[in-house]
Amino acid sequence: MKYTPLDIQRREFEKSFRGADRDEVRTFLHEVAGEWEELLQENQRMRTEILDLRERIQQYQEQDRIFRETLLHAQKTREELLDSANRERVLILKEAEFRGEEITREAQQRVVEFEANLRTLKLERIRILQEIDTLLGRGRRFLQEEAPEMFPPADVTRLLDDVFPGADSQGPSI
Repeated sequence: MKYTPLDIQRREFEKSFRGADRDEVRTFLHEVAGEWEELLQENQRMRTEILDLRERIQQYQEQDRIFRETLLHAQKTREELLDSANRERVLILKEAEFRGEEITREAQQRVVEFEANLRTLKLERIRILQEIDTLLGRGRRFLQEEAPEMFPPADVTRLLDDVFPGADSQGPSI
């Protein structure tokens, strides 16, 4: 049974022959009613506080849930970024290797071309030097024939003339 402070204050007791002092009972009931009222107010205040605390706990739980979801999402995003970065790194390395091999092939091909050009230039040099030697020999013979006093035959040629009299300066005829 639930009593209110007003119920306690208005409570009437039956009178008996040797009953309690009426004023003392009334004073006691007023004191009990006052304390009862304080307890009810305290109880109400506690209930309100409990409701507030439960609401705050729900808010904290919701914040905790959001924080955990955010943390999981951040971890997932981090893993995805790391995976993406690793894939990109692998692709960049493969591309760099491929480009390096391509550059090496091109360089080797150019080396082969340069070596071929160098051989061609050396052969061309030899051919030009032979032509110059031939022209110089003709020019020397021409000068010796046209102006033998100014361009006497070389010692080797004179020796050949002595060994093969009547032969021209082109060398011995067989």
